[in-house]
Amino acid sequence: MMPESSKPPAGRWVKGSALVDYVMLMRANPDLAWAENLLAEDLAQLKQMILPASWYPADLFQRLGVAVFKLVSKESYEVVRGFGRFLADRMNKENPGLVVPGRAQDTLSKYRVIQERLYSFKIIEIVESGPGRSRLRISTEPGDVAARLLAEVTAATAGRLVELSGGRNLEMKLLKAVWEGAKQTTLVASWEARVKSEG
Repeated sequence: MMPESSKPPAGRWVKGSALVDYVMLMRANPDLAWAENLLAEDLAQLKQMILPASWYPADLFQRLGVAVFKLVSKESYEVVRGFGRFLADRMNKENPGLVVPGRAQDTLSKYRVIQERLYSFKIIEIVESGPGRSRLRISTEPGDVAARLLAEVTAATAGRLVELSGGRNLEMKLLKAVWEGAKQTTLVASWEARVKSEG
């Protein structure tokens, strides 16, 4: 399936910029068993130039993410979380003003806006549920093969952004998960705000 240069009217799509990191890892490891973990149509698509501003099927994004998890990360969720923290640091460098010192809720709101630009559907909802507390709802479906991976990356990215904003003693709890039968994956982030010293 060819990528779409403009936002598709229906279905679930992701921007090429969300694929780029996975594609780079794939091309840096050509000897791994990609053909055993991806469809023939996926391989054909991924051999072409991935255009950051074009739209690609979300299913392709998920299958590639799972393949990278198995072949490159060796099924280590700690590696996945490290990738999420890396994404937060890079996002901070590429988006001046994203991180608001002392106001982690505002930082998370800006993070949500950035994520919305990468998906043709509402991928994440972040709701403030009290001081130093936010609820994150991730819009994956029960059949999504990469649902847990996306949740782990999102949790690590959001958590790192909270830390960059000055939040301390971060806790990220999983309340509901589609891979455990829930209709939606829900996380709760809580942290202590950094108190400014007087004098």
